[in-house]
Amino acid sequence: MQDIRFSAGETVYCEGDPADAIYVIETGSVEVSRSVDGRSARLGVLGHGEIFGESGVIQDKPRSTTMTALSDLVALKVTKEQFLKAFGEDNPIGLPLLRMLCARLAKADEKLFAIDDTGATDPARVEAIGVIRMQPSSDLIVKQIGAEGIVLKELPFRVGRRIMNDDGPQLTANGLSIHVAHDQLMSPDHFELEKRGGYLIVRDLGSYLGTVVNGAALSRYGQHATKALMFGVNEIIAGTKESPYRFRVIVEQKATVERVKEKAAG
Repeated sequence: MQDIRFSAGETVYCEGDPADAIYVIETGSVEVSRSVDGRSARLGVLGHGEIFGESGVIQDKPRSTTMTALSDLVALKVTKEQFLKAFGEDNPIGLPLLRMLCARLAKADEKLFAIDDTGATDPARVEAIGVIRMQPSSDLIVKQIGAEGIVLKELPFRVGRRIMNDDGPQLTANGLSIHVAHDQLMSPDHFELEKRGGYLIVRDLGSYLGTVVNGAALSRYGQHATKALMFGVNEIIAGTKESPYRFRVIVEQKATVERVKEKAAG
């Protein structure tokens, strides 16, 4: 094991590369992306303490994503041999179990990227939307809403910080309140998904530090307070770009939802 360093913008590895190691982030952050119909789609951002690269190592398959340093990055590199040694002869079910779990996650990813094969960068027209899914894009949000996330049933849908000092989030048909103690990165009323002009948009609700949507900074008091979401995968960050309050919003087209239902029925 050794510490390795990458400069901001440097690629750690590319989709299709051999899976020869896993990485544990010590400082900095990385962007996770994948090529979809010739376009790069951002899946999320990983930060301090998070692990990446393990799926390809466990399944003995090439890398399924591209990892790019968003800032100066220091990561602990664990070679494939070192990692697999932890699941040796004295733990005979450990590695097969991990491979099964990784295979299930890979199938879920493929289903996600089948969402829109006709243009994942098209603005999401309300009349063409089939399903809106909100999923976690950080460990902190996984603990709040679970790895599978939630399906939005109604709009507008508001996201913010719980004011009550209790242990869990509060989910209703029209909103999600996250338990984040007294962290000012997340405001009590932070952002909202709503319909405007026939499109699905995100609106910052005058939060303390703004909202980042697909890399664009929104602020009620800045130049832009709203941004249209796209069909496919979108990233929403409550607070600054380094904030751990990160969500992945997947907007599926009606036609795609119907195709999936037909395949399941057949």
